[in-house]
Amino acid sequence: MGNSRILFLLAVGAGLRAGGPAVEPPPPRSDASATVTVTAEATPVELVRTPNPVLVVDRAAIEARGADNLGDLLRMLLPGQVFASGGVGTAATLNLGGGRAQDTVVTLDGIRLSDATGLGGVNLSMVSLAGIERIEVQQGPCSTRFGSDAQSGVVALYSAGHAREGFSGQLRAGAGSQSIRQGLFAPAYGWTSGWVRASVSAQQEDGATEADHPFRSSGVFVGGGQQLGADTLLTASYRNAFAGVPVPISYADYGSGNRDASQYVPSRQDFSRTEVVSATLRSTLSPALLAELTLGQALQTRLEPNYTDGAATERYTSRRDQANGALTWRVDRTTTLQAGFDAYQETARFAGTLDPAKGRHVGLFLEDQTELTASLRVVATVRAEQDRLAFPDAPDTRVSRTTWKLGANWILSPGLRAYASAGTAFANPLLFQTIYNAQYQGQTLENERSFTTQAGLTFGKGPWTAGLELSRTRYANLVYFDADGGQFIPTSWGGYYSGIYRNGSDLRLQSAQVTGGYRTEAWSLQGFYRNQEFRDERAAPGARFSSAAVIRKPFQSLGLNGHRTFGDLRLEGWWSWIGPRYDYGLPTAFRQHFNDLGLKATLALGPALAVSLRGDHLLQPRTTVAQWLARERDFENDASQIFGFPAQPPTMTLEMRYRF
Repeated sequence: MGNSRILFLLAVGAGLRAGGPAVEPPPPRSDASATVTVTAEATPVELVRTPNPVLVVDRAAIEARGADNLGDLLRMLLPGQVFASGGVGTAATLNLGGGRAQDTVVTLDGIRLSDATGLGGVNLSMVSLAGIERIEVQQGPCSTRFGSDAQSGVVALYSAGHAREGFSGQLRAGAGSQSIRQGLFAPAYGWTSGWVRASVSAQQEDGATEADHPFRSSGVFVGGGQQLGADTLLTASYRNAFAGVPVPISYADYGSGNRDASQYVPSRQDFSRTEVVSATLRSTLSPALLAELTLGQALQTRLEPNYTDGAATERYTSRRDQANGALTWRVDRTTTLQAGFDAYQETARFAGTLDPAKGRHVGLFLEDQTELTASLRVVATVRAEQDRLAFPDAPDTRVSRTTWKLGANWILSPGLRAYASAGTAFANPLLFQTIYNAQYQGQTLENERSFTTQAGLTFGKGPWTAGLELSRTRYANLVYFDADGGQFIPTSWGGYYSGIYRNGSDLRLQSAQVTGGYRTEAWSLQGFYRNQEFRDERAAPGARFSSAAVIRKPFQSLGLNGHRTFGDLRLEGWWSWIGPRYDYGLPTAFRQHFNDLGLKATLALGPALAVSLRGDHLLQPRTTVAQWLARERDFENDASQIFGFPAQPPTMTLEMRYRF
C-alpha cells in the first residue's frame, strides 16, 4: 500500500474514532502567545515542549525594533545569518543556520512567498511588516511539513487577528536623514463575533550611494475574520506591496586599478510588486477533531535593469496557487495525530522566453505527538510528495519521495530542558537554474537531498535565560553556482565566463550557538556567540572551505542587545559583529569583519502617544561614487557585507506613533 493511501486511511480513521478531550474553539494563529509556537508542529505547543528550535516574534517585539520590512527585522534578530547586497531595499537573503537563501521557506498566512521564477529564496527587503502580528522562525529540516526548499527552516508570518470591539488602530509618521520619509495608517474595527483590519504604508529613503532615484515602497493590507457559529472561524487577507530600488552598481569586480565608469549607472533601478490573497476556515468538528483548510494565491512581477543604460527591460512574472488542509485528532490527553496535505501549482515566465515553466506539487503528511511521561515528549512526522516540473523545450520531470523527522524533548527540571531531532529534507532544482544550464549547455541538475541532526539545552529561571544549540547537516547532493565555469562570452572589453550550475555532493554544514541573558521590565542584556563551518569534503584539502559550493558563510558572529527604562523613557541598543568568510573569486578568506550598531530612545507622552529617535548603521562609513570607482573602500571593515556593494550609511529617524 502506498504512502499516500496510508495517510488517507489514517486521516479518515481519525474522523471516525473521534472522541476524547475537547478541542478549544479555533482562534486565529496570530493570537497565540509569545511562548507558544504554531509553526513547528501540527498543533500549538509551548516553546519549552517542542524538540524544534523556534524563535517567536510578536507585535510588541516587531514595534520595539522599528523595522519596516522582514530583512531589517531579521538582520537585528539573527545577526550573521542575513546578508544585504548594498543599501536600503537591495536584496537581503537569509542564510538560516548557515544554509543557503533558497533553503528557507517563507510563508504568509500559510501561503508560500518564494518567487516561482526560481532565483533563489525570498528578498526579505521586499516583505513588508504592515499588518503582521506574529513571526515564527524555525531552524532545521522542515520538508516533512513544507515540502521542497525547506532544508534549513521556515519563516512563517501571520496577519493581525482579533480587534477589540469598536474602532481602534494606529497612526505612525517618521522622517530623518538620507531623505527618510515613512508613514502608516492602520485602522481596525471589531465586533462580538469578528473583526476587520486595514493598513496603508509608504516609505522613501536614499540608497547607499548617489543615484537618480531613491528607494520607495508602498503597501496595502486588508484582512478580517468572522466566527461562523460557536466552533468555526473564517479569516481572509489581501496584500499588495510595491518597491522601487536604486541599483546603480551593475557589477563589482576584483582588481587593483580604478573601476570603469560604465560599472556605475545612476539611473539603474528595479521594480517589484507582490500580491497575496488567502482565506482560512478552521472548525471544531467534534470535541476531539479540528479541521483546517487554507486557499491562497501569490502573484509577483519584477522588472530588472540591463547593464548599460539602466532601462528596466528584463521582466519576470510568477504565480502560485496553493491549498493546505489538515485534520487534527486528540486521541487522548497524551497523544495527538494530525494528517494533512498541501498542494500548489506555480507558473513562471522568464525574460527572453515565450513559454512558461510550470510546477505541480502535492504532499501528504502525518504527524504524531506523544507525551511518554510528564517530562518526555516525542514528535514524529512522515511525508510523501510527488512533484511534476515542466520546462520550456524540455521533457517533464516527475519526482516522488518520502521524508521523515523524529524529535524528543525532555524537561529535566523546572526551567531546564534538552531536545534533539533528526530528519531528512529535499529541494527541487530551481526553475531558473535548470533553464540557465540548458541555455549554456550545462549538466542535468539532480534533486537535492540532506540529512540533519540537532540538539540543544535551554535554561530559564526568573529573569535569567541561557541556551546551547548544535546542528549538523550532510548534503548527499546540492546544486551550486560555479562562476568560473560555463561558456566564454566575448565582449568589446575582452569577455567573461557565463558561469554554470553544478551538482555537488559530500558537503557538511555544522554550527554551535551559545546564548544568555537577563531580562526584567526595567532593564535587560542578552548576547550570543555563533560558530559555524560549511565544508566541501570532496574538494582539495586547501579548498574545502572556499569552493563555490560553500562560500559566503561567516565562520563566527556574535552580538548584544539590551534596554533600560527610566519612567516613560525607554533606551534600547543592539550590536553585532560578523566575522570573516570566503567570497567568490578569492583564493583566501575574506578577512574583513562587519559591525552593526543601532540605538533607539522612545518617550511615552501618554497612554496613546509615543515619540522615538532611532539611529541605524552607526558604524558604517559613507561611500561616495568617486570612492567606489577608486576602490578606496574595497576590503575595508564595516563598509560592506558583500564585496563591492557598499552598506547603507548611518541614518537618524524621528518617529511619532499614535494609537486610537
